[in-house]
Amino acid sequence: MSGTVTEVFRRRAEPAAALAGDADVIAAACHAMAGRFHRGGRLFTFGNGAAATDAQHVAVEFVHPVIVGKRALPALSLTGDVATLTGICAGAGFDDVFAHQVRCFGGPDDIAFGISPDGRCGSVLRGLETARGLGMLTVALAGGDGGALTGAVDHLVTVPSGDPRVIKEVHVTAYHVLWELVHVFLEQPGVLGQEVVA
Repeated sequence: MSGTVTEVFRRRAEPAAALAGDADVIAAACHAMAGRFHRGGRLFTFGNGAAATDAQHVAVEFVHPVIVGKRALPALSLTGDVATLTGICAGAGFDDVFAHQVRCFGGPDDIAFGISPDGRCGSVLRGLETARGLGMLTVALAGGDGGALTGAVDHLVTVPSGDPRVIKEVHVTAYHVLWELVHVFLEQPGVLGQEVVA
């Protein structure tokens, strides 16, 4: 039994350590996100299946911070409107479900944040590619080797695991760190330029 318990924790140790090892990648993403928010940009989040609920969680963290005194920032999950999702899927197809919304709502000052546990979700990839084409900042969380998202986004945080449970656990930690560091950058005078929005 103790071997099983040890194995459960071992499977999580390396991916968690890798997240800490990606501190520079995460800090660069947060700095870029803070810069977009500083210029009035908005955050659009998306993902499929369980990652769709993570996308909603990310948007809520920014719109309604649980930490008293932290600034609310404009964010919207593109996974929550069933009529829009099913309408786009019926017409353009599932792979276009986020790209279509990004084209309608996004602009060059905005941020697209995609979550794909294996990096191979066609709709997430297409949404991020569309966002990048519009000049939006693109940030993604993936698992494994990053899949198709590798090289397709401005900032990619990858969890080196094939276990979807471990990937999700580390993603939750990653997006909480992202939220916190975005606020750190927004609160530091001079970090984003001459004037920082308080």
